[in-house]
Amino acid sequence: MAFSSHWSAPGHQAASDMPWRADDVIERSRQRSMDVYRLDPGRGDPPRILTATALQDHRVPMEDLLDVARSGMESLFLQIRDAGYVVLLADAHGVAVDFINNPLLDRELRHAGLYLGSCWSEDKEGTCAVALANLEQRSITVHHEEHFRVPNRALTCSAAPVLGADGRVMAVLDASALYSPDDKRSQHLVLQMVKSTARMVENAQFFRQFDRHLVLRLARRREFLEVATEGLMALDEGGRIIAANQAFLQSVGRTPVSLTGAHVEDVFDARLERLLDAAQAHPEPLALRLLHSGEQCFALVRGPRKFTPAATLQRQMVRIPDDRALRALAGNDANMARNVQQALRVVDKGLAILLQGESGTGKEAFAKAIHEASARHSKAFVAVNCAAIPDTLIESELFGYKDGAFTGARSKGARGKIQQAHGGTLFLDEIGDMPLAMQTRLLRVLAEREVTPLGSETPVPVDIQIVCATHRDLNELVSNGQFRLDLFYRLNGVTLVLPSLHGRKDKEGLIRELLQEEGRVLYARAGTASIHALTALQTYHWPGNIRQLKNTLRAALALSGGEPIELEHLPGEIQGTMRASMPPPRMSSIDIPMSPGDAAAHSERDTLVRVLREHQWNITDAARSLGTCRATVYRRMQKLGIVSPNRQV
Repeated sequence: MAFSSHWSAPGHQAASDMPWRADDVIERSRQRSMDVYRLDPGRGDPPRILTATALQDHRVPMEDLLDVARSGMESLFLQIRDAGYVVLLADAHGVAVDFINNPLLDRELRHAGLYLGSCWSEDKEGTCAVALANLEQRSITVHHEEHFRVPNRALTCSAAPVLGADGRVMAVLDASALYSPDDKRSQHLVLQMVKSTARMVENAQFFRQFDRHLVLRLARRREFLEVATEGLMALDEGGRIIAANQAFLQSVGRTPVSLTGAHVEDVFDARLERLLDAAQAHPEPLALRLLHSGEQCFALVRGPRKFTPAATLQRQMVRIPDDRALRALAGNDANMARNVQQALRVVDKGLAILLQGESGTGKEAFAKAIHEASARHSKAFVAVNCAAIPDTLIESELFGYKDGAFTGARSKGARGKIQQAHGGTLFLDEIGDMPLAMQTRLLRVLAEREVTPLGSETPVPVDIQIVCATHRDLNELVSNGQFRLDLFYRLNGVTLVLPSLHGRKDKEGLIRELLQEEGRVLYARAGTASIHALTALQTYHWPGNIRQLKNTLRAALALSGGEPIELEHLPGEIQGTMRASMPPPRMSSIDIPMSPGDAAAHSERDTLVRVLREHQWNITDAARSLGTCRATVYRRMQKLGIVSPNRQV
């Protein structure tokens, strides 16, 4: 953008004009990584990758931007893929919410953290391009040894922030490669391409955000106006400025606050009527002059899009809540079915819901299913584990903070979990472990429906559905003075008690269902188990409930290599329940010798099972290998008691 900055207030300097050195920024980041975040540069594990559920919580609030950004990402990737680059789009928390890569390098990229759901925040990875582009609001390359953690030092990463009309970081666009020349100057062109694409995404999002307003496309040269928009400005019907993009603001040295509300006629030497006429006629560049500097520029005026009738718009945009996930959680257990029915009756009634049950009974999954079945399902579901956040951080995590609220606070402040859940559902897990001081603040939020961030005096209205969970007895905590009685009544609109896995009447069916599901996750086919392993799983008491069951099944499937789970693949304490109930071995090599007939049958069975496994239980291929027909193989399998894995569960 080449507009003059004469419009600046005395002493004011646009952010893009301020002197800075990438080396200084990187060095400060390395110091923070050591002194503030206490990271170990030699830690060998790859960057953390979020689960699909956790990733969705980051993607949902960005749905509009993801639609816009995808086209820009694809265009950028086509230009740099042959050089070995991948393209990431991260949110303001450093989580990669979209990703384009070369599938041939999928395994290497996942191990390096260049993958969907990876977390590249400074407090997790130290110095890296995504974190610095976010914190500094500038495009930057972090090359090889400049990365803080040793596992990242083979990478080269170039990132640029995608800024909203309010000046905040909406996302960070990043291009990274596993292999690149040692000279950092080799990345200059890639950085410029990333920066250019980020500006295109910003502009496209600006047009979408203000599609019902008059928008001026501004440039210094008439010839490039239609192909290289430099500045954007949105006006209301009275000619007041609603917003301008960062390129225009920086070029004239203004902030969103100082420009918003001014009249367009106080900025340009043009009457509003002239702009409105230009929006109606065939679009031709309009010559304008900035009043404060006298500099000439050119504008194309886009009129507001036609309004769709409210009823039609509602039909187009409103999706029907989906209660299938909630009903599926009921299984065939009467207690769970009753919980689901009660949840469906109270959803969207403005009542707080309290979930009680042992650890691992699926309280968060139940809360998420309630959210999906509610009218709030298109908004965010934000989960907070009150027991996992240190007492010193829970206040800022829940309520957010303004810039400079405390030492180490982000320069732009941060929205708390309560604000992030606005319009959606806030799930407070382990609510019984919330400190008393925070209980008082939470009570005020629930009573007044507004939250005041740390360091701020201005409350922010919030509209949230509260779902809480605990495995503790809140009545006992109230009696002991550890939980506020008034807050208990606020949260205890409806209480649902989730049964333990051992107490569920459908435990057998649930185990089989989860076994099949975990097999599909690991091996893209339903998991199976032998009769002895299934019996052991069904008779075990499962103190860790569904969480323990899922982890056990996944580990057993991994140990079995995708074959049917046998008793030996299960943990010792689960094997013990089965072995204790099994009769003594039928034969012993010492006192009851195996008969020749038994030995022959045993050998024949082992041979057939081995051949079947070699051919992935394909009967035709196994028969061909043995030089016999399929009918004979089936007959021998039946005689020897061999069951194909896809028939065991």
